[in-house]
Amino acid sequence: MPSPETPMGLALLICDVIIEDKLTGKKSLVGLFDRIHARVFPCVHASMAVFVSLTSGHGKYPCEILCRHTDGKTTAFSAKGAIVMPDPSKVVDLVFRLNGVRFPKPGTYWVHFLADEMPIMMRPLQILRVKEQAPPAGK
Repeated sequence: MPSPETPMGLALLICDVIIEDKLTGKKSLVGLFDRIHARVFPCVHASMAVFVSLTSGHGKYPCEILCRHTDGKTTAFSAKGAIVMPDPSKVVDLVFRLNGVRFPKPGTYWVHFLADEMPIMMRPLQILRVKEQAPPAGK
C-alpha cells in the first residue's frame, strides 16, 4: 500500500567513506567523487559509500538504491531496505556502505534512489577506461 506522502530528495552523494559522530549524529563525507578510472574490465572498486538525504515523508517506506549502466541491462550494485519518516518537517539521512562493487564495463552508470517504488533521485557515475601510457622515450 503506497504511503500517503512521497519523500523529497535533498542529496544523493557518492564518496570514499562516511564518518558518523556517535554523540551528535553528524556525518562527515570524505572523498566525494563522480568518476572512477580503471585499466581493465570488469573492474572492482574496493569500497565506497552513498549518502541519501530525504524530507517531506511521513510513514514507513520500502527503499532501494541501485546503480545501472545506461544500457539498462547491466547492474553494478543494488540494496533494499526500509526507512521510517516520523514527521514531514524532519530530514532523514541514509548511509549505504558498499564493498567490492564490480563494474563490468566502462561507461555511464546511473545511481538511482527509490522510495515506495517511486524514483526520488538519480545521479551519473562515470566509469572510465584509462589507457596504458607508453614509457618516456629513451627508457
